[in-house]
Amino acid sequence: MKKDKLTSMISILFQSFTENHIPVCLIGAFALGFFGLPRHTVDIDFMADDADWEKILKIMTKSGYTCFQKSRSFAQFDSDYDIFGKVDIMLVDTAEGRDMLSRSAWIDAEIIGRIRVVQPSDYIILKLLAIANNKERRLKDESDISEFFKTVREFGLSDRFEALDFRRIMFFAEKFGQDELIQKYLG
Repeated sequence: MKKDKLTSMISILFQSFTENHIPVCLIGAFALGFFGLPRHTVDIDFMADDADWEKILKIMTKSGYTCFQKSRSFAQFDSDYDIFGKVDIMLVDTAEGRDMLSRSAWIDAEIIGRIRVVQPSDYIILKLLAIANNKERRLKDESDISEFFKTVREFGLSDRFEALDFRRIMFFAEKFGQDELIQKYLG
């Protein structure tokens, strides 16, 4: 599957969500690319409010996707048409999650168009949450964290995003029991 197909689907889905007044933002590998660290991916990761689940499901179904797995906080979609790619949607139902969604940055991307992307501090927090929830993800997610901080130290962070909030990152690292891990990168 070519990346240009995924970027086309991001644009199509984001436009549908926006037209239906459903706030979503990119998280995952595509967000990492906006932070200056492009990484190969075969899926699209969004964050959305759980309260919009029924509308999201309707849009995804209308767009040719089938929900093959749904939990309280995640929904995974696939399509019979391989070119559409897979879509994972993190469904937030807490004040902290909704805050991340509302603080996401509007980005004008040449290929995709106008889209919302999670703030860099929140990207790190989501990686820490993923590690806390699934220890098997530690190697991959810690690698993303490490590469993120290396890239930010070397090239800085685009002014399209908020500056890194180290206190916020540390607060959530402690909350998730990941403070020792994040100290390697913040210290």
